[in-house]
Amino acid sequence: MTRKKLLVAVLLLVTVFAASQALAFSGRTKWRVTLDSGVTSGIAASGHTLLLGCETGRFYALNKDTGSEIWAYKGSSTVKGTPTVIGSNVVFAQGDGTITCLKISDGSLVWQNLPIVDEDNTLQDGTTAGDGMLFVSRLNGKLHALDQKNGHLLWTYKAGDQGLRTAPGYGDGFVFLGAYDGIMSIITPHNGKRVNGGGAGGALNTPVVKNGKVYYSSWDGSVQSVQIKDVIPLWDTKVGDPVTTPPAVGEGIVAVGTVRGVVAAIDDKSGSLLWKFETNGSSITGTPIIEGGLVFVGTEAGTLYALDKETGKPRFNFDAGGSISTNALFDGGVLYFSHGDVHAMQ
Repeated sequence: MTRKKLLVAVLLLVTVFAASQALAFSGRTKWRVTLDSGVTSGIAASGHTLLLGCETGRFYALNKDTGSEIWAYKGSSTVKGTPTVIGSNVVFAQGDGTITCLKISDGSLVWQNLPIVDEDNTLQDGTTAGDGMLFVSRLNGKLHALDQKNGHLLWTYKAGDQGLRTAPGYGDGFVFLGAYDGIMSIITPHNGKRVNGGGAGGALNTPVVKNGKVYYSSWDGSVQSVQIKDVIPLWDTKVGDPVTTPPAVGEGIVAVGTVRGVVAAIDDKSGSLLWKFETNGSSITGTPIIEGGLVFVGTEAGTLYALDKETGKPRFNFDAGGSISTNALFDGGVLYFSHGDVHAMQ
């Protein structure tokens, strides 16, 4: 067998294995853990370790198999966004603007970027990594680029007066910044200069980069796809409600959630609306997960759904008893999500 054929066979095997894991999802609880306060961050993973943060500022490393605490770090304020794993380190953001980098192995401090004195440094989302840097958006309308090695400020880009409420995206050598005023900016990471952009008629969520395209959604109800090379618009689809999540892209579809609790699936190539599923009317803020023919989504009313990717019909739903408002994680056939407590389900 040639190397090319072997690679194709391996990729096919991995794809089939991942699909079988999701399709075998039964909704059975593997473990459930209550922490010192409600979880306010998304969930990230590194090896056998889950990483997440709470309202009190405490940041946790948990055993992925059991949920037991490995270590905890006491931060200064509410943890925001989804932690960023960079090699053996993890970076997380806090509402007061503090950015902290810890060793995943033991939770020891690597570096910390503290809020700038006499500036409004508050933020509502996490960091994004790329090109040896970390990018963070603040409510004062500034995008900061930090050195991944030491947290030092490298450059600042001023987006506008209405502020930045979502993390930037990164891919294909560019930073993609969605602003509250509906402007999407394409920025070169080596100097922080805007080279191009686009936009919508409402506040933008975090742009997502995949396969040479950038996808972004807006509170004006639109989801857009743009070819990054030459900045060519591909499609602009209206889903009918303000979109409250970044796009999830995978398996030929783009999935988003809305303020009214609607999950919408769009064909990745054509932009045609494939289906809509109405939950219980409560807002969706955690990015959907597309895995093995299923779309996982949680609502602020506390219901978790696993929807058929092709039809949008529910395969499973679960009443968590608390708001599911942050990003979940599907890994190794297990869905990890938070509804105040941390829940592992398979």
